[in-house]
Amino acid sequence: MTANLAGYLALRALDNGWNPLPAYRVGDDVYTYEDVHTGAARFAAALRARGAGPGSRVVLALPDGIDLVWAFLGAVRLGAVAVPVNRALHPDEIVRAVRTAQPHVIVAEADLAALFDAVVDPAQLRAARDGAAVADVTADTPAYAVFTSGTTGEPKLCFHTHGDPGVYEQGIGEVLGVTPADVTFSVSRMYFAFGLANSLLVPLHRGGSVVLSRERATEDSALHLVQRHGVTLFYGQPSFYARLLGHPDHAKLTGLRLAMVGGEVLSEAVEARVRELLGDRLLNVFGSTEIGHAAISNAPGAQRPGTVGRVLPPYRIRIVDEQGVETPPGVEGRLEVAGPSITPGVLHGGDEFSRADGWYATGDAATADVDGYVRLHGRLDDVEIVGGQNVHPTEIEDLLMRHPDVQEAGVCSVRRGNGVTTLRAYVALTESARENRAPDGVAERVGAELLDTAKEKLTWYKVPEDVVFVTALPRTPSGKLRRREVRALAAR
Repeated sequence: MTANLAGYLALRALDNGWNPLPAYRVGDDVYTYEDVHTGAARFAAALRARGAGPGSRVVLALPDGIDLVWAFLGAVRLGAVAVPVNRALHPDEIVRAVRTAQPHVIVAEADLAALFDAVVDPAQLRAARDGAAVADVTADTPAYAVFTSGTTGEPKLCFHTHGDPGVYEQGIGEVLGVTPADVTFSVSRMYFAFGLANSLLVPLHRGGSVVLSRERATEDSALHLVQRHGVTLFYGQPSFYARLLGHPDHAKLTGLRLAMVGGEVLSEAVEARVRELLGDRLLNVFGSTEIGHAAISNAPGAQRPGTVGRVLPPYRIRIVDEQGVETPPGVEGRLEVAGPSITPGVLHGGDEFSRADGWYATGDAATADVDGYVRLHGRLDDVEIVGGQNVHPTEIEDLLMRHPDVQEAGVCSVRRGNGVTTLRAYVALTESARENRAPDGVAERVGAELLDTAKEKLTWYKVPEDVVFVTALPRTPSGKLRRREVRALAAR
């Protein structure tokens, strides 16, 4: 077996007899495993002819689809570093991301060609007749790089190696148990680490097929694809699940074998509603771009509501206080992870690639039950200070989201005119609440009910002083709440 990831996946498909099986379903088109790997070899040859080679970086500003799969595997096959970029960003942000990556080749469709001096259209790569051989690499050679979501600062570029997907396979791959009978659909796109692993790295290790959609999923389109293709594995963010539950056709999810949720803290309110529909088929996980995929997960037959599960091999975790001393079970601290795939992000694509040295601080506040189940309480830099007390907004948001008319909630501190700092809740109502009731009346009623509930259930300094209703909360393309923008709302 070769250490080259693209070559390894091609040999694995051949040895397991998967080549005639469907690998990707894109619209009305079905691509077999043989199509995937022969196409990747052709794309590799075409990229090599345009200057890509071992160690070079190839930016892929492409929508989710077979061209992105071919271009990603083609670059990896050459020993180059594939760098997927979100083509839906503002043009200035796309240019900034590409400059950060410092690529040798940019693959993009014609509509982005005006942004750069030289762009290779995927149609040019599809025209290649011959394939390229698999480059000789080691398991420690960088294979791809993905950007962090940028919720806590400027996005960084995290490099992962040819050997890293084998680590994910050892951990989350074993939990999911994907087989050739499985059909995957991921709401998270392939320019994110979570989406890339969901739609390419994990299923191609196991022989399953994947549904890809050029456009970002909406509730309508996701439910349509689930039903049309018989999706068995579904991946989404907590906010997307919350919206799905408000859709009149959400019962289409009942055919899923497993539903994975990750990307941010899953509120207990949303989790309870999903479990009413799917029971223990809902798996909450924790991972990060730096880790590559999940390091902690619930599993079928081994899960606990309100937690993200237990650590997956070969990772290790610990929860420490401000002095770096491990906290006892049930005591909150900083979550740290150790393992072979962890790569802190770099500011420029040409910066030296390195691994996390020892324990990597994820930036999350967490506790662990006595038997190892981990509970997340939010980002450490999301903590608000009110009355001299640390407040995790997620605790309050979870309580507010239990109201049947609340779609989503975001809480932040506000310095009032008298100089006192208190909390404010920004709330978006469900579609049914907006449509079926007079907007002014429902907002006034729901606001009063939310404040009454908070006073009843929470300590005084956690109770919002007021509720402001918005159409929607600001979120990243991956569905994470942009807390800096929520705080900016409060500063106006």
